[in-house]
Amino acid sequence: MFAYNNDLEKFSLKYTTDIPKDYDLSEIQFTFDFICLVLKRNKDIDYSIKEIAYKYDLTDDFLKDYLIENKFIINRTNKNEFSKQLKKYNTKSLKKMLKKQGLKTSGKREKIEKRIFEHNILKNSYYLSSNSKTFYKNKKRRINIFNDYLSDNYYFNEFNEFYMDNFRKKLDKIPVAFINQHINKADEDEDHDRFILNNRIMANHFNKKEKYKIMLEYELRLFCMNLNPIWKIDDLSSHVGIIKDSYKNLNFLKNRLSKNIVISAFYVIWDSFDFNRIIVSKYDAYRCLKDILNNKNLNKINRNLDEKFYSNKDLKIKKITQKTLFDF
Repeated sequence: MFAYNNDLEKFSLKYTTDIPKDYDLSEIQFTFDFICLVLKRNKDIDYSIKEIAYKYDLTDDFLKDYLIENKFIINRTNKNEFSKQLKKYNTKSLKKMLKKQGLKTSGKREKIEKRIFEHNILKNSYYLSSNSKTFYKNKKRRINIFNDYLSDNYYFNEFNEFYMDNFRKKLDKIPVAFINQHINKADEDEDHDRFILNNRIMANHFNKKEKYKIMLEYELRLFCMNLNPIWKIDDLSSHVGIIKDSYKNLNFLKNRLSKNIVISAFYVIWDSFDFNRIIVSKYDAYRCLKDILNNKNLNKINRNLDEKFYSNKDLKIKKITQKTLFDF
């Protein structure tokens, strides 16, 4: 099994329980965010250290020491690195800096840079190193993928390992493959809740991409499985057959696609499940889906399911036969 951390609402493939306290803390993430503030948003070093330390619950001193030790920031007394920082300014801009301070502007660029260095005209104690820019460039793609698609539900350290093995994939394939890894693990472990939630995450992913036919596949996967919670058969007393989000999203997809497309896709998805036993028959599932698409009252639908199946003490779990699987 894999763990679901209720406080962070994140999944882990490595831990079943007792996720380590700092498991959600990634040096790659906080280093990247720091560099991004300085490099792309033109914030100064001290401000950026305070912002990132606060965001990741670190002390300012810890973060600063880490950045210095790993040569992401360098002291201004490092003349070679300082010179690299000045390359982003043209000579005319450097002369303006000197003139503003009432200093000589004559001489070759080398002398101009030396004058700026000696008088600390940029007023910074530390600067981003060239190492920071290389780090930012190398990590930008994976960080953006994680932040755009996965950060709410998964741990960066696990995604980073996955990315290293899959970085050659096209950008839009990577988050899908990562979420599918979680779905497959839930299937393998027969973990109902994780299967439902990760299919929900995937459906939401394709909703954002406006790929509604693929979204429909995942909505119907969780619809079929949640009607047949065969992996939690001994604990059905509080089970809810139709989740509110499923009701809403199936009607959304009916409007985006059509009722016939939703029903046709249901047949395909139902038949794709490797059920060896079921609680709700295909016919009852079909009727339930029709009620949803006809905007019947959700509470009434769930009440009927509960009375007929989940709270029924005389419920007999059906073995799959040709009739139960394919026929009405």
